[in-house]
Amino acid sequence: MWWRFVALGAVLFGCGLTIAVFVARNKQSMNANDLGVNTRIHDFGLDHPFLREIARAVSWLGSGLHTVPTVLTFLLALLVFRKWRWFVFLAASAELGLLISRLLKAGVGRSRPPWVTFSGPELGTSFPSGHTFGGITSWVAMGIAMLFLLRRPWSTILGWFLIAVGVLNGPSRLILGQHWVTDVLGSLLLASGWLLIVSGICLRWWGRPPGTDDGTVDSGGTPQQVCSAGGFPSSGEVGPTQAT
Repeated sequence: MWWRFVALGAVLFGCGLTIAVFVARNKQSMNANDLGVNTRIHDFGLDHPFLREIARAVSWLGSGLHTVPTVLTFLLALLVFRKWRWFVFLAASAELGLLISRLLKAGVGRSRPPWVTFSGPELGTSFPSGHTFGGITSWVAMGIAMLFLLRRPWSTILGWFLIAVGVLNGPSRLILGQHWVTDVLGSLLLASGWLLIVSGICLRWWGRPPGTDDGTVDSGGTPQQVCSAGGFPSSGEVGPTQAT
């Protein structure tokens, strides 16, 4: 199974890199092509204030000012509860993903859409969308971890909340007019590809998702075997208070 994750991730990442190269070489034409779609999405947000407020809230959560400390706190909690494999998974997805995003921003150097109000160096960092990239590699990755590490119903509630925040970061940037359409599309492809590659490598190294160190969970003396369907334990099997 692991190679399927890596193969699909490589395809998506490659598609994202193709968009990055195309944008870097054709900035003016790409901006002109995106402008019509961007205008319609931005105007739709202006016509629906409630939707725009949701976009602002999601974008606020997904900003680097909040994503970075959230990820670091999550990583610290994983260390405290000795979830080493989940620590490696999240660190590789989020922190290396952040590095990839920063390198691409510097390499592409695309200007922001006309509705952007801030000034300075950030004006030339439109591709890829950092919110969208971090939404997948950080928030979705944390949500996946929650689905496996907590017991129901908290695994479902918190896990899917984090995943929803991550996925909605992309559309929120379009509604707020902060990024071009291809910024968000490229980020989704790159970040999804990277998350799949990291997941596949973890499966290859450990033979199962990084929920436990030995494939079983101490549950009052009765070991719960990791299910055979892809090696994934059911949501809620592994709790943070259980020994690994």
